[in-house]
Amino acid sequence: MSKRFLNWLILTIRTVALIPGKVNFTRLSRYGGRTAKTFASNFKTSVDWMKVNIGMAQDCFGPADDMAVAIDPSFISKSGRLTYGIGRFWSGVAQRVKRGLEIMAIGAISLSKHTCVMLGAVQSPNFRTLESEKQMSMLDWYVALVRSKATELLSLTDILVADAFFSKYEFVNEVIGMGFRFVGRLRANSYLRYLAIPDSSAPRRRGRKKKYGEKVDFSNLDMSVFTSFIYEDSKGNKNRCHTAVVHSRALKRDIRIVVCPVENAEPLLYFSTDTDMRPEKIIGFYRTRFQIEFGIRDSKQFTGLQS
Repeated sequence: MSKRFLNWLILTIRTVALIPGKVNFTRLSRYGGRTAKTFASNFKTSVDWMKVNIGMAQDCFGPADDMAVAIDPSFISKSGRLTYGIGRFWSGVAQRVKRGLEIMAIGAISLSKHTCVMLGAVQSPNFRTLESEKQMSMLDWYVALVRSKATELLSLTDILVADAFFSKYEFVNEVIGMGFRFVGRLRANSYLRYLAIPDSSAPRRRGRKKKYGEKVDFSNLDMSVFTSFIYEDSKGNKNRCHTAVVHSRALKRDIRIVVCPVENAEPLLYFSTDTDMRPEKIIGFYRTRFQIEFGIRDSKQFTGLQS
């Protein structure tokens, strides 16, 4: 971008932070000292914001192994009938489906700095429009979105983190095919199986060898397979967790699972499709994923995304 545009961008960011309430060109002109036409014309300038934000993330964060890309859909309240994409989407705050808009937020998180740099946000189309015009589900659209940004995101890191909604075969298999390592979370009733351990002393028999062992019982883990370790979070709290490589029937692949017991509740199950990833990093990446929520919150409260 040119120096003139960069100066205007810095002025705009500072002005938006100062303006109370709704942000529009008239209010930008009143607080920013430029005409409304100047702001309007500059907003039409084509800029590869994803590339700009990735550059800032690389400057702010350390090596690629310390970073991950986090994705998270976010609901935006909106009334009216003429806004593009308006429909019914899941609201995590209300814990129900509501009428409004949705964006897919994309951010870069740092494990050591425990923070997030927002890379971009793309508005989700109405699921009825997807089904009627493109014969796609919302999950198909999420896959297509990640594929469209894959080259840029892979230049930053190959670790992708998302919540339990995305821990489905259709999504995980596609992003692995793009070159990502996926970190996510499973439900406590997930069907996982131990890997079969070959017995050299057993007599040879006809037929295919057994590939998997018994189903994993999370209330009674086989400690000859699982390894225990102490995980210490950023606040200094310590918890004894257990990890092993098991097979997920739903994901149709071997994964590294990390089981974190919770007192008087079901255990938390984190996983990575990279079976060599350290279990501490699996927990750390998934929990640091929540930092993207603060970027979404700030956008809604301070930059007019919700208004």
